[in-house]
Amino acid sequence: MLEVLELPDVIRTPNRYQFMALEALCLTLARFRTPGDQYDLSIKYNRSQSAISEITNWVTVFVDENWKHLLDFDHTHLLSPHNLENYAGAIHQSGAPLTGVWGFIDCTIRRISRPSIHQRQAYSGHKKFHALKFQAVMLPNGIFGHLFGPHEGRRNDSFLLNESGLLATCAEYAVREGTDENTPDGERYLQLFGDPAYGNSQQINSPFAGLGVRTEEEKEWNLAMAAERIGVEHGFALVTNNFPFLNAGWKMQVYSSPVGRYYRVGVVFTNAISCVRSNQIAQHFNCQPPSLKDYFHR
Repeated sequence: MLEVLELPDVIRTPNRYQFMALEALCLTLARFRTPGDQYDLSIKYNRSQSAISEITNWVTVFVDENWKHLLDFDHTHLLSPHNLENYAGAIHQSGAPLTGVWGFIDCTIRRISRPSIHQRQAYSGHKKFHALKFQAVMLPNGIFGHLFGPHEGRRNDSFLLNESGLLATCAEYAVREGTDENTPDGERYLQLFGDPAYGNSQQINSPFAGLGVRTEEEKEWNLAMAAERIGVEHGFALVTNNFPFLNAGWKMQVYSSPVGRYYRVGVVFTNAISCVRSNQIAQHFNCQPPSLKDYFHR
């Protein structure tokens, strides 16, 4: 991890605390691994609470700034047209009726402490708490191929989809190899699959909607796709199971800590773990993740 993350050998924080790269990374991971008080960490690792807080934030900002392209649409590596077709094949082989679905899209809402200002913007009327919201795409190899956010907790899934520009990006890059603008759309584009809120287009597909008006075939189709789409929920669970700190909403104070970056970096770290040890999603779809060095690229 030290090699691929490219942390500086010696790190000095704004308040002049000094850390070697290994200690900095380990303290950051230790902070992410527990929702407990920093006092416990300071006793265990013989560093002051302020020092642990500063180095955690420093590493978080460094990783997010230097590796944020891995959570964008990485169309030259992880999300190349060749890889997208492999993902679609793995999903179809697993039991999905569709042959062109390369990933599963959904949003996750992360609870935060009530902010001192702009409380209404952060409040989710659906969940009844203050939160930040992220949009993610889970690949069948157990890797998050895309993460967009954070946005205010009051926003719905359609808003994040429009703001992310993901559909336009998919229209440009999520295409089958060997096709061009003269190829019929149904044969050219690969698709994401999401819940009914995302609707249907050339870039995204969703279940048959409408209670009581679906045929038996449509119900069976929905059940088959739902059994595969659950993988994105498993992916969200992997992040918070690996790093319980990210689930500690009472500690997420948006105007004193880089709360949005915490979750983004938690996803990067989760992807790194999945590269080293394939998770349940990759095993279900029989689709192996890239190596750690292949994943972390410039």
